[in-house]
Amino acid sequence: MDTAQILQLASLLTLPQLQVAEVLSLRAEGTRQRDLARALGVAPDDPRLTAALRALHEAGLAWPDEHDPEWVRTVELHKVLANGYGFGRAAEHELTYLPLEQLQRIAFELGRPVGRDHARLVRVIGAALADSDLVREQFRLAPKPAQEIMLELAVGEPFYSDPHALLALRTGRRGSPLRWAVDRGLLVFNAYYAAALSMPSEVGAALRPDFRAGFDTTPPAPPSVPVDAGSVDRSGAAAAGAALASIVTLLEECGRTPVPILKAGGIGLREVRKLARLIDADEEGVRFWLTVAGMNGLIGIAGDRVAPSAEFDNWLKLEPAEQLAWLLDGWFRMPAAPLLLDGRPALVGSEHDGSSAVLRVTLAAVLASLPPGRGAAGLDGLATMLAYLRPLVAGDADEVRPLAGALWRECELMGVGAAHAPTSIGLALAAGDRDRLLSGLRDLLPAAEETVLLQSDLTAIVTGTPSASLAALLDLAADRESRGGGSTWRFTATSVRRAFDAGTGADELLARIRAAAAGGRVPQPLEYLVGDLGRKHGNVRVRTVGCVLRSDDTALLGEIQRVRSLARLELTELAPTVLSSALSPSETLAALRAAGYVPAAENPDGTLALERPIRHRAATPGPEA
Repeated sequence: MDTAQILQLASLLTLPQLQVAEVLSLRAEGTRQRDLARALGVAPDDPRLTAALRALHEAGLAWPDEHDPEWVRTVELHKVLANGYGFGRAAEHELTYLPLEQLQRIAFELGRPVGRDHARLVRVIGAALADSDLVREQFRLAPKPAQEIMLELAVGEPFYSDPHALLALRTGRRGSPLRWAVDRGLLVFNAYYAAALSMPSEVGAALRPDFRAGFDTTPPAPPSVPVDAGSVDRSGAAAAGAALASIVTLLEECGRTPVPILKAGGIGLREVRKLARLIDADEEGVRFWLTVAGMNGLIGIAGDRVAPSAEFDNWLKLEPAEQLAWLLDGWFRMPAAPLLLDGRPALVGSEHDGSSAVLRVTLAAVLASLPPGRGAAGLDGLATMLAYLRPLVAGDADEVRPLAGALWRECELMGVGAAHAPTSIGLALAAGDRDRLLSGLRDLLPAAEETVLLQSDLTAIVTGTPSASLAALLDLAADRESRGGGSTWRFTATSVRRAFDAGTGADELLARIRAAAAGGRVPQPLEYLVGDLGRKHGNVRVRTVGCVLRSDDTALLGEIQRVRSLARLELTELAPTVLSSALSPSETLAALRAAGYVPAAENPDGTLALERPIRHRAATPGPEA
């Protein structure tokens, strides 16, 4: 198991479990349970210690030795939880850098097998020093000056840098009071790299008088207050509907005008504020919805701009409950904390992103653990619980409070919590029950509407969330005026023309509107508007041409139109003496000349355009050349 995996598992430990792990990390090669219990100030068979060890065993971080059940083995906790309680690094780390001869001397003095395998010697010596009884026995045999220095290092800084003592060790001078301890690994000295002697954590833990580690097994009990469950759920339902509408509105706006990205990455404050005005939201909401959309794969990068992804179109085809379930799944475990405002552009990560997913899931669990009809009395109580349940990533309550506040605000925006209490959505999400979550969301968010109420004032009203196909039709032929619990569009000459410009004929458009209209009724003003514009649409047409050919010789122009080699010019008669060409003037001239004709270029005012040969010249070298 590598250190990243160990750190990930350790981040899920509660405070008492982490405290046990920190004591275990002091001895890389394992610990007797009685020594572990002594350090924690409990009996070896204390049920709280047994429970903590069981949790570490289930996490794969610690387990009883198969030959000696009293001995607790661990993964390389010392690499992740180093320097706990002010001790130095584990012996395994300190001994790794010693030469083979020095390791052999230490193993011999400790009465351990001596060989030539460097890695094996490090493990053998580490196991010996993990035996606190052996360390204390060696200490009792040490010279008095060495004992005094070792006790000083055990209770204070684990490094000794007296220049005279180090010089004696470097030169091999006889009679150095520290040589005895160095030869037994109680102190480690690397003659090539060390600027000080260091005491391994195994030695410090055994020699520190009355060493006691914290072991807080009683969870804090944050104060709670009564809440109206019905009111909490209603607030959550309103927030969930608003969340869905906000995501759709924001991404549709990004689809109309992709949002530029800063050179350093992310979306700047100016663009965030612009989007907030366009979708009638606040800056906090825009930052959050952009991140949720990005983490769910609904937006992507198009060149140097942010735009909806192809996945967004697929997501729009889902029912509202499924859309929100999709968003909740991605949000719940997303490694990002966008509402922890610290001046960053939107969509740019922070140092808190790695811990945010763990703490978000933990916060949901804390809310779910509250008694029915009760909510936390305030944010401080939630922060205290996070610090107890996930101390490695949360730190203490003061440290985690800003992040806890940002995560709680996310819960409110997603409809997961209200009044510091969980909604039915939050309870289902915390339980990991997707069927229950979808069922609850379907109760909150009715199925997408497939019909629209058309009114004589050319407005169209959809009560509820319009389906993707209905929204696409109305967005094509009408202008959206409002969103929310009901959405409103208005048909105008400009919006109907927009549908015609997209290739929809008047009869087809009316048929599609009638099929979507409630009761199949289309108000007469709308029929007149569509019919009248349909008759006028395309009466004047605009075509792109590359250039025109002009000649008073109409027979010559007719001949040119029939030449096969000139077909790529796509010549069209605009008047008896004028043809249009799809290619540029230079390309058209070249094609005509290649076909054997003798055309001439003409200026816009009708005068002959002269084509003078271009003579290329290099710059004249200066005198210094």
